[in-house]
Amino acid sequence: MSDALLFAPEIALIVTGLLLFLCTVFETSYRTSWLLALLGGALSLALAYWTLGHSGEPFSPGIYRVNAFSQFAKAALALGYLLVIAISYNPQTLNKNAWLEFPMLLLFATLGTMMMVSATELLTLYIAMELAAYPLYIAVALHRSPESGGESSTKYMLQGMMASAVSLYGMSFLYGIFGSTYFSEFARQLPAAAGQPLLWVGVVLLLVGFLFKLGSFPFHFWAPDTYQTAPHEVVTYLATVSKVAAIALLCRLVSLLSDAQMPEVLTWLSIAAMTLGNFAALVQKDFKRLLGYSAVAHAGYVLLGIQTGAILGFSSALFYALGYLMMSFACFLVVCELGRDSDHVSIESLKGLHRRSPLLAATLMVGLFGLIGLPPTVGFIGKWFLFSAALEQGQFGLVLVAAINSVVALYYYLLVLRAAYLEDAPDAAVVHVGPFIKLTALVSMAIVLVLGTFPGPFWDMAAQAAKALG
Repeated sequence: MSDALLFAPEIALIVTGLLLFLCTVFETSYRTSWLLALLGGALSLALAYWTLGHSGEPFSPGIYRVNAFSQFAKAALALGYLLVIAISYNPQTLNKNAWLEFPMLLLFATLGTMMMVSATELLTLYIAMELAAYPLYIAVALHRSPESGGESSTKYMLQGMMASAVSLYGMSFLYGIFGSTYFSEFARQLPAAAGQPLLWVGVVLLLVGFLFKLGSFPFHFWAPDTYQTAPHEVVTYLATVSKVAAIALLCRLVSLLSDAQMPEVLTWLSIAAMTLGNFAALVQKDFKRLLGYSAVAHAGYVLLGIQTGAILGFSSALFYALGYLMMSFACFLVVCELGRDSDHVSIESLKGLHRRSPLLAATLMVGLFGLIGLPPTVGFIGKWFLFSAALEQGQFGLVLVAAINSVVALYYYLLVLRAAYLEDAPDAAVVHVGPFIKLTALVSMAIVLVLGTFPGPFWDMAAQAAKALG
């Protein structure tokens, strides 16, 4: 396959991004910009799936690799972008003057994440990380309320820049040890360098940027605050697409170190993230903030698979990344629809949702059942795979901690469902959902259930992606 075709998903986004830029220059209608973004996302998704079985290096050897791993991740990223754009037809929580720029910002952030998962050289990786980060710093600030937008963007941007700087510092350690920025050179010299303490200092510092994007402990502080105060559609992107990119990057980094005995830092971070996220979520009253702490807990579940350093663990993490994208999206679709006239969506505001909008209530239930880990959703089979990967390494204690945390999470998720299905709000207005949103909700529910009921084909793709890491 030619180099241009290997780069096809990114080319589709670049061309669409230029068209969206022209839309802002000529001040076209938002509908035009939205349709272009939707088509660009769909084309990129199709091209990522089409190139899933191909491999190669479209640029100078060693800096950018296309294979089953990168294309699996790109397909998930494109799917997430497509779904977020689909529910952004009328983004009421965004500043009206920024509507035209919004699809373009998310598109270039998605382009950055796609380049991240193919990068096999430190400088290429860092540039891709910054390309993915800066559009989101801007997007988070585009709230219709200047106070909310300023608060959320400042916290997110400052913490993001600090994480980026620490990661760059870690990269400098790795360059000093290996004398190269190429991952292939790292793998070649790793057996000889594994005993050097500075190697692990550099690796831990590099992890900071990835863990920040994942929202994992101890770099999770931005998540609940930004989830609560940022525009609903932007938070939906942060809760879905950014998570897939972070999981993919962590898989690549840990796979590089699989030939050396990596310190148990990820194991302890997994325990801390699961425990802190779930117990902090117990006392939340704001639904978006609750989902923010839930994301911290799910970062811990994903690390359960990644920290094994084994193919099964990476396969489980990649499969769970796809499943979490859909489960989280289903919940945030409900947030976006209920929050059109409100900057905050409290658990109280969900009361009587089964009467006000049966479809939204069903979407919320499927999403939450998945996050709980109940069959037949992808959350159940995804956790099964993660737990199996840890048990294969003899980590029964770690799996026991994860199982206890899942029971704790059951309580606060059921509180949300109780408000939606068992409590009434006689004065609450009926929620009118447009036909396109109805279609998107049905698609998201179907994917969550299909991934949980017939996981075979998707698991095979995740397994092939994990094998390509080697």
